[in-house]
Amino acid sequence: MPLDALDQKTLSSIPQRSEVYSAYGVQVNALSVEEIFALYERTGFLYPDKAARLFPHLAQVRENWRRMLSVGESLLYVLTCGDEKKGLASLAVWRTTQNGWLSQHLVSENNPHASRAVMLAAAAGRIRDGHDLSAQNWFRPENRFPARVFGSMVQTIGESLSSVQRHAYFALPKTLSLPTDKRIRVVPYSSSHHEALLEIAAAARGSIYITAEELEHDVEFEAVDELYRRVGLRRTRHVWLAYRANKEEPIGAAIAYRGPLGVNFSYLENRCDLLLHPTLPESEVSEAACALLTACSKAYDDFELEEIPVIAEEMATHVLYTLGAQFLRHYCQGIWLKDGHPRFYRHVDAFYTKLLARMERHELQPALMGQER
Repeated sequence: MPLDALDQKTLSSIPQRSEVYSAYGVQVNALSVEEIFALYERTGFLYPDKAARLFPHLAQVRENWRRMLSVGESLLYVLTCGDEKKGLASLAVWRTTQNGWLSQHLVSENNPHASRAVMLAAAAGRIRDGHDLSAQNWFRPENRFPARVFGSMVQTIGESLSSVQRHAYFALPKTLSLPTDKRIRVVPYSSSHHEALLEIAAAARGSIYITAEELEHDVEFEAVDELYRRVGLRRTRHVWLAYRANKEEPIGAAIAYRGPLGVNFSYLENRCDLLLHPTLPESEVSEAACALLTACSKAYDDFELEEIPVIAEEMATHVLYTLGAQFLRHYCQGIWLKDGHPRFYRHVDAFYTKLLARMERHELQPALMGQER
């Protein structure tokens, strides 16, 4: 899609790649892992429910961060701005696919100027690198700040280049024995199922999701896994498809993402996306979900947690409750594609410009700048 005049103007205003961080007063990987995690604790980003699931594995999580940070900006990098007097802001960005990055863990010590700087620097850096197919972030819809800024981005970027979808996040105990039904047939993915996978993914999550998750080109993450192997880690993806018995039309899929534990503090790097066709009759939702979750459990045999992180649409929530899965929270997955980068930059810039102007007019305390949780 060709860029319009406003996009071109945005691109021309952004510093060259070598000058991006200095232009925004931002540092990259300036803090040690210990300092980063201390900042997360100081700002209350690790709220009790999240902290309780993370702390038993904290030593391994820190080691995974150290390994990923050891190769510059190849797998994970952390942008910071501000100082002890005015307050720090930080944003972490990590490679979730071969050509896609996930921005996360936006925290601020009541310094909206620094928050704006790390957000814009991250966006400018991704634009100047020029290799991305997509970017994404995940946020809790009830968290007021990210919901306002990221939840509204489709209005600026457009539906052809972005999406924001609300999902339910469950923890499914690995020890559960799920019921099976002979009317549902589940098969592990092979190249012969590629069109079927794209069909069910388009129906359940849409074309933006397909592009961002690179389902068209690298279903099993062979390319990105090579990058993670260089630091002794893995990034893989395993897929199963569900069909009605003796039918060839897919009715669901389970996409199991595996990655270094705790890259995301909600373990989204290891989530299982449960995709069900939106027209699936309610009577078949349970059977399809059970069959897919039973199959995908194989991908979590060596998973450090005792439960599988499952991301599902609302149509499957009652089934997961019934199966004994623990509902953790709602999440929105925000995605914008490469040609949407300039518009995302403008969207963030406009939001902070209005926020800072309002603060100056009313001498508003920056309490609004809570954390991305």
